[in-house]
Amino acid sequence: AVVSTQSTGEKEGNRPPARWYNAILPLVTLVTVSIVQMYFDGKSVDEENNIPATFLNCVSHSNSINSLIIGTSVSLLLTLIMIMSQRILGLSKLLEHFVEGVKGMSEPVMILVLAWGLGIAMSDIHTSQYIALALGDSMPVEFFPAIVCLIGYAMSYASGSALGTQGIIFPLVVPVIVHLTDDEEVYMKTIAAACSSSVFGNLCSPIADTTIAGVLFTGCPMLDHLKVMSTFCIPLGIISLILGDLLVGLNLYPSWASYIVVFLLLASVYLVFGRRPGRQSLLGQLVTRTDGRFFSNSSLDTSEENEKLRLIQDKM
Repeated sequence: AVVSTQSTGEKEGNRPPARWYNAILPLVTLVTVSIVQMYFDGKSVDEENNIPATFLNCVSHSNSINSLIIGTSVSLLLTLIMIMSQRILGLSKLLEHFVEGVKGMSEPVMILVLAWGLGIAMSDIHTSQYIALALGDSMPVEFFPAIVCLIGYAMSYASGSALGTQGIIFPLVVPVIVHLTDDEEVYMKTIAAACSSSVFGNLCSPIADTTIAGVLFTGCPMLDHLKVMSTFCIPLGIISLILGDLLVGLNLYPSWASYIVVFLLLASVYLVFGRRPGRQSLLGQLVTRTDGRFFSNSSLDTSEENEKLRLIQDKM
C-alpha cells in the first residue's frame, strides 16, 4: 500500500500545474481573431460597393466561414505553442492527442456536411415550393410555429446536431411560410421556433456531440446521463411548445408574456417535484403523509375489529 501511494504521489507530482490561461487565451484568441477577420473582410466588400463601412455591415457582408477557419487556425497554433513551451506534452504525444481530437470531431462534422448537402439538394429540387403549393391556403399559419417546433424536436433528436437541424429545416420552412403569409410577425415566430427546437436534441440525444463529450469527460454512464438530461429537457420542451409556440402563434398573448408564463409554471414544477439529495419532494411528502394517515386509520380499524372478534370468542 505504501508503494502504491508513493507511486501515485510521484505521478501527481510530475503533473504540470493547472494554469487558467491555458484555457482562456486560446478561446479569447479564437473569438477575437474571427471577429477582426470578419470586420476587415466585410469592410473590403463594402468599400467596393460604396456601402457605409459600419461594424454591422462589415460583419454581415463578410465571409464568415473563412474568418472562422482563420480564427481556429490561429487559436490552434497558439495552443500548440503554449503546450510545448510549458513542456506539458512532447511533440509525439501532442500529435497523438491532436489525431484523437480530429477523430472525435469527425462524426459531428460529417453530420453537418450531410445536413448542408441535404439542404442544398432540397433547394435545388424546390422542395419548399412543392410543399407550399400542396398546402395552399388550407393550413392556418397560426399553427405553423408549433408544427415547426415539433419537426425541429424530431430532427434534432435524430441527428444530434443543432446546426445540422438548422441546415435542414431553414431551407425547407422559410420559403413555405413566405408563400403562405405576408405577416412578418409570423416569420419571426416561425424562425424562433426553428432555432429553439434545434437545441432540444443537442442536449438529450444519445448521438449528440455534447452528450458524448459529457459522458467521456465525467465518466458518467450514458444511460444515467440521458436520464438526467431527459428529465429536464422533455418537460421544458413540452411546456415551451404549448405555452410558447402554440399559444403565442394563436395570438392569445404576446411573446414577452410567454416568458413570464413559462417561468411561473417551471417554478411551480420545481417547487412541487424538485427535491434536494436525500429529501423528498413536496409532492412526495404529501403522498407520504396521506398514505400514512390512510394506513394508520386502516390499522386502527383492523385492530378494533380484531378486539371485537377476541371478545366474542371469549364469551363463546
